[in-house]
Amino acid sequence: MRTRITTANALNDTLPETIAAERLRQHLEEIARERDNAYRALQEREAELARIQRIAGVGGLEIDFRDGVKNRRTPEYLLIHGLPPEAANETYGDWMQRIHPEDRERTIKRLFGTLKSESDDYSDTYRIIRPNDGEVRWIRVVGKIDRDASGRAVRLVGADLDVTDQMLAQATLRESEERFRLIADSAPVPIWVTKLDRKRSFANQAYVDFVGLPYDQAIDFDWRKVLHPDDLPRVLQQSVQGEASLKPFVLEARYKNANGEWRWLRSESQPRWDPTGKHIGFIGVAHDITAAKQAEIELRRLNETLEERITERTAELESNEARLRAILETSNQYQGLVNLKGELVYANRTALDGIRAEVRDVIGKPFWETPWFTATEGMSTIVREAFNTVLKGEAVRLEMRLRLPVGERDFEFGMRPVLDRHGNISGAVPEAVDITERRRGEEALRQSQKMEAIGQLTGGVAHDFNNLLTIIRSATDFLRRRELPEERRRRYVDAISETVERASKLTAQLLAFARRQPLKPQIFNVGSQVESVAQLVRPLVGGRIEIAVEITDADCFTVADIAQFEIALINLAINARDAMDDEGRLTIAVRKVLGIPSLRAQSARGGDYVAISVSDTGSGIAPENIDAIFEPFFTTKEVGKGTGLGLSQAFGFAKQSEGDIEVTSTQGHGATFTIYLPQAQSPAGEREAAALTSEAATTGRGYRVLVVEDNDDVGRFSTELLEDLGYVVRRVANANAALAILSENEFAVDLVFSDVIMPGMNGVELAGIIRERYPGLPVVLTSGYSNVLAENAHRGFELIQKPYSVEALSRILRKAITEKLSVVR
Repeated sequence: MRTRITTANALNDTLPETIAAERLRQHLEEIARERDNAYRALQEREAELARIQRIAGVGGLEIDFRDGVKNRRTPEYLLIHGLPPEAANETYGDWMQRIHPEDRERTIKRLFGTLKSESDDYSDTYRIIRPNDGEVRWIRVVGKIDRDASGRAVRLVGADLDVTDQMLAQATLRESEERFRLIADSAPVPIWVTKLDRKRSFANQAYVDFVGLPYDQAIDFDWRKVLHPDDLPRVLQQSVQGEASLKPFVLEARYKNANGEWRWLRSESQPRWDPTGKHIGFIGVAHDITAAKQAEIELRRLNETLEERITERTAELESNEARLRAILETSNQYQGLVNLKGELVYANRTALDGIRAEVRDVIGKPFWETPWFTATEGMSTIVREAFNTVLKGEAVRLEMRLRLPVGERDFEFGMRPVLDRHGNISGAVPEAVDITERRRGEEALRQSQKMEAIGQLTGGVAHDFNNLLTIIRSATDFLRRRELPEERRRRYVDAISETVERASKLTAQLLAFARRQPLKPQIFNVGSQVESVAQLVRPLVGGRIEIAVEITDADCFTVADIAQFEIALINLAINARDAMDDEGRLTIAVRKVLGIPSLRAQSARGGDYVAISVSDTGSGIAPENIDAIFEPFFTTKEVGKGTGLGLSQAFGFAKQSEGDIEVTSTQGHGATFTIYLPQAQSPAGEREAAALTSEAATTGRGYRVLVVEDNDDVGRFSTELLEDLGYVVRRVANANAALAILSENEFAVDLVFSDVIMPGMNGVELAGIIRERYPGLPVVLTSGYSNVLAENAHRGFELIQKPYSVEALSRILRKAITEKLSVVR
């Protein structure tokens, strides 16, 4: 109590000014503390706001229009736009250049349009190209505009939000919705989407077509207007119950379509849910089941009288079964019945007699393990695979040769599924027809036809050769007369030369028929050659057949034997003439193609090819003959009107020329044969090539030629011929002797002229060794026919075919030596 009195006395003794000063000091300290606390709180809020903005991808911006245009950007804005810290006060031009070129004009127009308006709100969405990484980003800006008393904008404060992910998601959604619409519109059944208020937000084209209204009216159309009165109460009740269940539900009812027809529709509705699992409506699809309903009604009507007919049907089935069993037991076919396990449950007498067995020997066994197949290697596996195929609902047919106790026999074997009254597979019926005797007869007939064709060919060739030999024999007899005038002597010599040329072409055709013709490939313009052949074909086909030539690309070149190419086209034209019975239209077309399609079980080939098509308007080719028409001696013509070699020659030519031939035909509507040949580059100078072919015989100028020929007569003649041309000739009889001379001195000769067919090493093999050992030494080969040469026609050696003219021999040798000299230089 004393203490308090003392303190109170002390306070009473303090001056009032001191007390006021103390209170003012305390008040100022309190104000300072509050200011510091508020400042710290403001900094914390700003830091928190900045952190939130960075997390949310929001950047602040301010544009001051009071004194020009002044910008201020927050750090978060700079981060979003990919700008450095020093760009916080970037210019208007900097911002404008950052806007995507496709959005720039629209964005600037919207900004100034908003500033000039009376609105205080500004928003836009546009793309920018960030300077730091070049990435395109979508920006959504939202801002407030401060205006003065006159309504002029003085300040814009806003926030930028990076909405790239949302925009990309929206684009993906739009694309997904468009795909859904395209898929739905391509569906042949009505499809629709409803919202919770049962209004449709989408309907496909089939839906619109069914109601026969424009789209906007179709999605608002009330289905109850076209619902059959008898079905209306039931469907409405089931619809309400189905929607309330929030589960898939099905409705069946009759609706009237746009044509006024009542159609049974089966609609299936599925509930729709949003990503959060909230129910948002239904999606439905309707199938037209009118046919099924009509069948159901008809079946119901039939069932009403079914019981009355069962007895009659049973008796009929028993009778039919008895007749069928009698037919099977007396049939010449092998027939049986197999259950679903593959076990044999029935075999007729013909089948049992084929293996000399009784029913008890085979019934109950797996069908493929019975004596019909076990004695033939691999056949059990084939039959088991056939049975597995039948269980899939497919029928099987194939030919097989079986070793049976009665001997080796050929069969046409088939197996088909057995269906019960519900359409389910209940077993299989195997059948086989013994075609052994038919096959033997067919083979004998085919051999007879071939022999007949060969006889016709032999007679024709003999006739042609005898005609040619008659000319040669008569001409030589006249040439022996000393008093024969020079003019007639030259005429007979020319006749012999022309006859030899014709004989050479005849043998070339025969070799082409056999597909063993040594080809002389040349680069030529296919279109020009086809036009020339068309002129040759016109008198052959007759005046009642119109010939049309269609050349799509005039710059079509290939590498092939021109003579064989012409023969192939002529053969196809003659074949077309016969198919048209001397009246119709023949079209020869030339075009460039990329690759050859798959032909005769061969895979397709890529590359640049020229396709030459010969089409006719004739009778066409029967499907069963398509696979056989290129076989030698195959013909559908009457005896004496064709040997079956024309198409074989065309096929052989195409194959040897590294191409192929295709045939398409519809019986009664003509056929098209297409030859595919490899495409070649256009030759540098066609005039030079033409000049080369017409070059006259030139002298040998003392060049040394080594002749390799085993036939003394031909060798002696070749030697004399070359010597007359001015060559220094040395002859040997075989390849080994030629190699021995070259091994002693490879410079002893300037060229090797060798026959192809010789004892021991052939000419092609000799040429290959010379090319390997003496690369600069040219080799020229000669032959009338050689399978070796035919198989190696493109190995790069010069070839002259027997019989050859002096001019042709001189030109080939001169060309080979000239090429050698050009390489040496």
